[in-house]
Amino acid sequence: MSVDEATFYRNVDYVGEPSACKLGTQESLPGDLNDRFRSVRVGELVKVLAWQHYGQSGRYREWEVDTPDITDVGGLSTFRVVEKTTLAIAVRLQGDTGAAPERYSLKVVSYEVGEIATHSGDPEYALAGFMPAGGPPVTTAIYVRDEQTGEYAAIGSVYFVWNPQTSAVDVPDETNFPKNMTYERAGSNQFTFHLTATR
Repeated sequence: MSVDEATFYRNVDYVGEPSACKLGTQESLPGDLNDRFRSVRVGELVKVLAWQHYGQSGRYREWEVDTPDITDVGGLSTFRVVEKTTLAIAVRLQGDTGAAPERYSLKVVSYEVGEIATHSGDPEYALAGFMPAGGPPVTTAIYVRDEQTGEYAAIGSVYFVWNPQTSAVDVPDETNFPKNMTYERAGSNQFTFHLTATR
């Protein structure tokens, strides 16, 4: 296996016919392969960003080393093979207004990823963008909608940059971040957005 590719197998423990994918591969698996891969070997220079569903949604996992069982993703449908230093910017929404879980939806929109949606209380992170080592910056639009009334509770954007000192994603400027929201970091590339008020 090459150092710049990931090789998937139909069964756990690297059993079954291998399917090699080079650095740069972006794949939504067709019907005969959707949910069929169950283990992966990962080259030294790459890692795999993986999602349960099409459209880079559902459960999200990163595999940086050989992984004999990848079934905890819930069935692999979409993946990217990227440089090992690339970070997937991932966000989720926590409603701190006292409303029931899933009352609010979070839609994030960025150039490279497009439009991704999730709901308040969902423990899984949604993709907001990609950050290679050194940048470039990523600007992501934010829309939080009340699913009962249809009204928007928050609209704004967030600006992500690469921090070379920490090798992590930072938010250096909160100018356009919604005033009724806060955020907290969860690792080098994951953020929880908190809706603190409905206005």
